[in-house]
Amino acid sequence: MSLIITATDFSTTANHALHYAAALAAKHKAQLTVLHSYIVPVAISETPMPVMSVEECREVAEKGIAKVVDELTVSFPDVTINGVTMFGDITEVLTDYANEKNPWMIVLGNSLHDEDSVWFSGNLIDIMRELQHPVLAVPTGCNYKEVTKLCFACDYKKDTSALPLSMITAIAHETGAALHVLNVDHNSDHFSTDTPEVNEVLHAALAVAKPEYHYAEGEDVDAAIQDFVDNNDIDWLIVAPHKHSFFERIFHKSHTKALARSINIPLLALH
Repeated sequence: MSLIITATDFSTTANHALHYAAALAAKHKAQLTVLHSYIVPVAISETPMPVMSVEECREVAEKGIAKVVDELTVSFPDVTINGVTMFGDITEVLTDYANEKNPWMIVLGNSLHDEDSVWFSGNLIDIMRELQHPVLAVPTGCNYKEVTKLCFACDYKKDTSALPLSMITAIAHETGAALHVLNVDHNSDHFSTDTPEVNEVLHAALAVAKPEYHYAEGEDVDAAIQDFVDNNDIDWLIVAPHKHSFFERIFHKSHTKALARSINIPLLALH
């Protein structure tokens, strides 16, 4: 049975993602692990002092995660749900735990839409960039529904081997969703002598998923993606955060919060 990992800081944003992850697990007959990382809070003063001991922090974390698991189990009785608490930074904890468990997917709340989750707001993009497992960022207010349309937003780079093409076809197969591939360009800025060859390789690698290819013209990449998502009823937007990729351009520091706040569907980062 496949595994889905979700993480919580007990905020509204995280709680919404927990329910999305549980519904996704129920749909795909997967187990669900709810993870919470904790650190020792320190009082800010001339001489910083811990507010609680590590043991006290662990006890609070374990009580909180037990309550979350109990409540989720009531709502999703057919899903096997486990709770895990770990000490440390959330990005490092998720990385280590995911490497050990090899999940099908990691589901997180997109806290860039809200300000109530200080835990995720500074870590979400780093997690999406660094984790080598699929990471699905779910905005608050986006309730689970069956995934019928996927959109892979990419550009045509010479190093096509860096794109997670086999992962994309696997996700399309598992969800049974139609795959759409979107390229945004402006005045053929990203067209080169290598583009036809890249197109051929890309088409061959994705052929099993029978995708539809789309081309959008526009200087504002964020807006072009959002327009396509809105006009085509896309359920998940797929991005590939490898070096010098389309993801790196749209998730450059100047774009990160703008797109993450404007996008109203789950964002799936694949490596």
